[in-house]
Amino acid sequence: VEQNIVLRHASDKDLPQIHQRLSAIGLGNAGADTIVDITSCPGTDTCKLGIASSRGLAGELGKQLEAKRATLPAAIEDLKIKISGCFNSCGQHHVADIGFFGNSRRSGNHKVPHFQVVLGGQWQNNGGSYGLAMGAVPAKLVPDVLDVITNTYVEERDENEIFQAWVERKGKRAMKDLIQPFMKLPTIEEQPKFFSDWGDSRIYSIADIGIGISKENIKSP
Repeated sequence: VEQNIVLRHASDKDLPQIHQRLSAIGLGNAGADTIVDITSCPGTDTCKLGIASSRGLAGELGKQLEAKRATLPAAIEDLKIKISGCFNSCGQHHVADIGFFGNSRRSGNHKVPHFQVVLGGQWQNNGGSYGLAMGAVPAKLVPDVLDVITNTYVEERDENEIFQAWVERKGKRAMKDLIQPFMKLPTIEEQPKFFSDWGDSRIYSIADIGIGISKENIKSP
């Protein structure tokens, strides 16, 4: 469920060569099971139900976190980030420390890709508890929102206080206030970059979104 690969029964003497070959195909990076190891569904890349580019956002967050991994505070090293392209949670956003799921909002005559921020889920104990949705922010502001959330946690946490406990102690109102400044929508003239999604230079649209499966649209053979 973490979208990693386990190679079983590898002998010690073969490990250097295995790592060398994995690195040659881009699979040798460090950081498994840390904050840089982000889970996402395919999102709008291949899924007809995708609303926002979960894979594109995961790539951007991973790149930014990797660039500063050597200086990341120890308190956030093991946080789990999970991203879904819609509310269906194929990326398991509901059981992440910090989860995001795709939706959209309108500004003028155009739609803006957004991600709902979900905080305080428990990925341990087989998904022990779900996080709380705090509000939706434009997709292009998610890296800034992540910085604010993690920096505030590092500054305000009690000694040894885990992320879920901090979110619970702060309360939903305070956490929503934290991301409120990022929720205001600009016009396309003010911020044209907001109107395209991560990894896609086109003006954002949900015109090609598919139809989910329900009893009403399943036809008998």
